[in-house]
Amino acid sequence: MAAIISDRRAQSGGVGALIPGADRLVWYFLRVSGVALLGLALGHLFITHYINIPSETTFEWVARRWANPLWRAFDWVLLLASLWHGIVGLRYSITDFLRRPGWRVTAFSVALAVGIAWTALGSITIFTFNESEVANNQGPLADAIWVSDVIGYSLFGVAIATYLGIAAIAFYVIRSLRSGVVPIYNGDLGQYAWVMHRATGIGTVLFLLVHILSIMLIGFGPEVYDHSVEFYSIPFLIPMEIALVGAVIYHSLNGIRILLIDFWEMGVRRQRQLYWAALIGTVALTLPSAIIIFAHEFF
Repeated sequence: MAAIISDRRAQSGGVGALIPGADRLVWYFLRVSGVALLGLALGHLFITHYINIPSETTFEWVARRWANPLWRAFDWVLLLASLWHGIVGLRYSITDFLRRPGWRVTAFSVALAVGIAWTALGSITIFTFNESEVANNQGPLADAIWVSDVIGYSLFGVAIATYLGIAAIAFYVIRSLRSGVVPIYNGDLGQYAWVMHRATGIGTVLFLLVHILSIMLIGFGPEVYDHSVEFYSIPFLIPMEIALVGAVIYHSLNGIRILLIDFWEMGVRRQRQLYWAALIGTVALTLPSAIIIFAHEFF
């Protein structure tokens, strides 16, 4: 069977050609957008979590960035690629976890509606922003600090879900080891790669939706927007920020692993080594950001 798949991969240029119907378009979209995000998302992450830190991305910082049309174009393409890569990727998770057709259709519809709405919000924010007009905003929402609080405190929900997930995994591993059972999947390490890819993808999408809303606040004026940015310096949320960096990096590196498996015959044979390389790379690349953020916020 492996030989047949390898032959077909060689003839078709990828296993995507074996997928029927519209699912083939989804399969290719995720891989093309994933390749684009290797530069877009990782580049943005480097700017906001290595050169700078999240609590420094104030109104003035964003306004200075968007004064350059190229950065506006970059952020808009990043918005489209990351949001729709996540929304389309959720399709797989919905299929995995929802068995009833009715629930699946409902979940697909909600995801699509959210994608369209958030695309509109993000696009309007990026292309209609005018620094001088917003800085002198005297509208009814110019001092709506409560909006910043609502969006900012929603990050606590994302953080709590992240911490509980990490704690549950640690509890499972410790309990397994204490009972003499090595917590290794009997089939292959690829199962762990699959679970982690799903988890990091879902977590990143949830944060992205909140992040787009917080960026939208820049249209309310400097005071409202800067208040939302202040949440990133709250100690309870800082581990979540670092976990986000790790999630994006792992999702990217494992995405490269998936591409190699799909399009390179040796990728299948070396998938275990590629998984360990993705894990080691994630730790090695996340640590500098963690050090930078902790050093800035606590020392």
